[in-house]
Amino acid sequence: MHFKHRLRDATCAGLAAFVAVILLSYLKSWGHFMVLSAPLGATLVLLLLLPSAPLSRPKNVILGHLLTTGVAVIGMALIHDPMLGLATCFGLGITLMVLTDTLHPPAGANPILIYLSGAHLPPLDFMVSTLVGSLFMVGFASLYHYIFTHRRYPFGPKASKAAEQAPATPSTTATAECAARKSS
Repeated sequence: MHFKHRLRDATCAGLAAFVAVILLSYLKSWGHFMVLSAPLGATLVLLLLLPSAPLSRPKNVILGHLLTTGVAVIGMALIHDPMLGLATCFGLGITLMVLTDTLHPPAGANPILIYLSGAHLPPLDFMVSTLVGSLFMVGFASLYHYIFTHRRYPFGPKASKAAEQAPATPSTTATAECAARKSS
């Protein structure tokens, strides 16, 4: 990729990240609960820069964050030793994401964040802020890609009607990928 294209993509993603953080910061003052977190920042990097990656699918983002947050909330209530609880919740969160096919690496940090914050918020506050934050990130990424990359998040560029009806062969797949790179 030429430097000017990398510079354009990097600048657009950086500005979009700026806007997303500003919006989430204002959402905190409107909703009176913290929505912005380090794991959601890492999620935004994946959604803006690697939107077609399997780990960036909306299902992975939303359910991965909810699973790991839920495990941490339950763990804090049931396991009173913070080191044992953190280790258990972290391992169990990863296991559940793999078993449910919702692996999203930034979501793995949720139990760490919750345990290390030491905050004893009501469980619903953790769950609501995680849900709102992950839904916001998916919606924001969808809007960003629609406006700036002209691609549908998370599915990549639209295929033409003729390509959808014809069976894919290795040569037509390679040609389509090449055309997609040239158009972006």
